[in-house]
Amino acid sequence: MTTNPAAIETVQTLFLQHAAALRGFILGLVGDRDEAKDILQEVFLTATKLADRYQPDSSFLAWARGIARNKVLEHFRSCRRQPRPFDEELLELLITSAGAQDDLWEERRAALAECIQQLAPRARQILDLRYAAPPVSPPEIAQRLSWTVNSVHVALARARKFLQDCTRKRLTGERG
Repeated sequence: MTTNPAAIETVQTLFLQHAAALRGFILGLVGDRDEAKDILQEVFLTATKLADRYQPDSSFLAWARGIARNKVLEHFRSCRRQPRPFDEELLELLITSAGAQDDLWEERRAALAECIQQLAPRARQILDLRYAAPPVSPPEIAQRLSWTVNSVHVALARARKFLQDCTRKRLTGERG
């Protein structure tokens, strides 16, 4: 068991950030929400126990998926009477494929982050409000900024369009 509180905190924080992706990954493998929820909890406990083994400069999601893979296999072994949806070889292919998707999403996130920095200050402010936690509704944004609701919707649409175009250009290497 890990005795390093900083490693435990890091792994648990990263787990919470990636819980939805892990849940979806596990659900895609087992096909049952309740079983996926149980396996996700086991992955959390195992990741916490193994926190010292996580290398902070590596992909947390890939590491956690490896733990999830083992937990899914354990689950399949414990349910021998039920047919397995697929064998270990296919499971490995699915994990590899998921890792490749992570790389693509990371490229997209990085491009989007760069494009967000290029937004006009007012557009950035509106997006920050709209996608805050909790999100602020367009009517509330309009009230806070003394704008009309329609103006907020137009500004959001323009900001989203800019981000879409900018991100596409960055990912394809276009200049503009």
